[in-house]
Amino acid sequence: MSRAGEMIRMFDRSKRVRWLLVILIVVSLAIITIDYRGKGNGPFEKIGHVALTVLSPIQHGLVTIFRPIGNFFAGFTEVPGLRARVSALQRQVAELRAGENSVAEVQRENDSLRRLLGIRDRYNLDTVAAQVIGVSPSNFERTVFIDRGSRSGVKKDMPVIAGDGLVGRVIRVGPTTSEVLLLIDRTSAVASRVVSSGETGLLEGDGSEVARLELFNPDAKLAVGDRIVTSGYDRGLFPPGIPVGTVVSAPPAQSNLSRVVEIQPFVDFSSLDYVLLVVGQTAAATPSPTGSAVP
Repeated sequence: MSRAGEMIRMFDRSKRVRWLLVILIVVSLAIITIDYRGKGNGPFEKIGHVALTVLSPIQHGLVTIFRPIGNFFAGFTEVPGLRARVSALQRQVAELRAGENSVAEVQRENDSLRRLLGIRDRYNLDTVAAQVIGVSPSNFERTVFIDRGSRSGVKKDMPVIAGDGLVGRVIRVGPTTSEVLLLIDRTSAVASRVVSSGETGLLEGDGSEVARLELFNPDAKLAVGDRIVTSGYDRGLFPPGIPVGTVVSAPPAQSNLSRVVEIQPFVDFSSLDYVLLVVGQTAAATPSPTGSAVP
């Protein structure tokens, strides 16, 4: 092919490109003019509305599908901040719980001390306050240790009471600590009586959370719920009238010699905090069987 033929074809091609550009410019101007004169009501505006109507559901579906994916990946950038926020909230919850526990502990101690003062004043007792600092490690002994000893005037066989009633007696004394035998210990024995009838007996522990009262009169009238207090007959160890517990089982007598019933102590020995050691009892008043003072 000759060079002249190639030049002619290139000229024709460039000529067609120029004419195409001219035509597109003219058409664009015409479209702009028509759309402007239509003031939003022209044919192209209607075409746009039709296209929007057709494409909107498709667009909504695509957004619905891909938005969770976008949120998932965007969440990676927020993970450190969320973790820090969760840690901060967890610390706040722990602090609130600790504060709540502290308030509950203080309230419990206040209640215990208030009951101690109440029983001391009700029975006109001279006492020394002590705190329980430990329990016996032996499975065969039911004892607790208190933070008072001989330097505080504590002596062996001193009665020990809590806000709800009798705890036991001191069996060992050191300079600053003492050991208290609980009334539910197998070796414990307390002279007691029934408030409703005045019947007397010997209260003994069996190592569990209950005690056994052996009544001296096998025909004594007794019912579940009857209150038991100290009788004051056991060589003066325990002042009379100190609350001991209630009858929880009252079977008939097994012989003509005695009758044994089960007693639930008033004191919860698993949660002892503060106790009182009875130094003596004032002569101003003597407690009645119901717990009130009489002349």
